[in-house]
Amino acid sequence: MTGKEEAYDIRSILGQMREEYWQALSEEEVQAREVLECLVFTLGGERFAFETQHACEVIRVPKLIRVPAVQTLIAGIFNLRGEITAAMDIRPMLGLAQPEIGAGGRVVVVKSEQFATGILVEAAHGVQGLCCDGFEPAMAGGAKRFVRGHFNEQDGSIILLDMEALLAAPEIVVGEG
Repeated sequence: MTGKEEAYDIRSILGQMREEYWQALSEEEVQAREVLECLVFTLGGERFAFETQHACEVIRVPKLIRVPAVQTLIAGIFNLRGEITAAMDIRPMLGLAQPEIGAGGRVVVVKSEQFATGILVEAAHGVQGLCCDGFEPAMAGGAKRFVRGHFNEQDGSIILLDMEALLAAPEIVVGEG
C-alpha cells in the first residue's frame, strides 16, 4: 500500500465514525424527549388537551335536540351515524367562562369504557405532540380533579385534562348529577 491509500482509508473510517457518533447523539436526543400525543382545543378561552387514545373524532356542531329533565351539563343529543349521542358542555365543571360556541365550534367525540359522548368546544386545533419536559403537574382540589397539569409551550400554556376522571365523574352519568 502506498501512503495515499492509507490516508484515504483512515479518512473514510474517521468519516464513518463521525457519522455514527452524530447519529447516535440525535437518536439519544429523540429518546430523551418524551412526547405525549394530544388533541388540543379551546374551552372557556383557554387551550386544553387530552391524550388521543380517548378521542374518536372531531365533528362540526350538529343540530342539538334539548332533552327535558336532564342536568344542564348536557347541551343536547344528536345522531352520530345511527347512535344517539349526548353533547356536553363541561366548562361549568372546570369553572370556566361560557362564551358562545360560534361557527368554529366543534364536538369532540370521546370514549370511556362504558360509553361515548360528545364534548362541545369553542375550537379544535388538531393533534399535537406535547413535550413532557415542559409538563407541570396540577395541585389537587376543586375543578382541578379533572386536570393533570399543564404544558408550557412557546405559544402559551396548554392544560392537560384527565379524561378518565372526567368521564367517570358522577356529573357526567345521566341521573347522577
